[in-house]
Amino acid sequence: MSPRRRIERGVEFSWERRRRWFAWASVRHARGLVGGGVALLALTGAVSVSDHGRRVHATRSAIVSVQRATEAFRADHGRCPSGIAELVRPPEVTDGAPRYLAQVRLDGWGREFLFTCPGGKFPASADVVSGGPEGSFGLDRVE
Repeated sequence: MSPRRRIERGVEFSWERRRRWFAWASVRHARGLVGGGVALLALTGAVSVSDHGRRVHATRSAIVSVQRATEAFRADHGRCPSGIAELVRPPEVTDGAPRYLAQVRLDGWGREFLFTCPGGKFPASADVVSGGPEGSFGLDRVE
């Protein structure tokens, strides 16, 4: 037996009816909107993670190139460079003499490295440290 419908008494005109804000929305529409919102959040999170990974990878490759350039500088000059800028413009540069780096390398976040030569970690090379996403040395850094 089906439940009885409630019979309303009185006259109701179309302009007197209370309007619902989302009269067109059904449960199916609501599920679609929620699913789309979740997918959008997942996509932006994935882009953020991939961007962070790209920056870490760029930082690590820059660190390796600075360390290799430092080793070559020490082999040629018998001393440590005073900084990364000296690897770009070495002393006694004559025309045709190779530069050790084409330009001053920055980390993936566009900041300069902390350069220590000779390195405590690598005495034959240099310690090159990035400040990481926060830019402060000693916290979340990339070595």
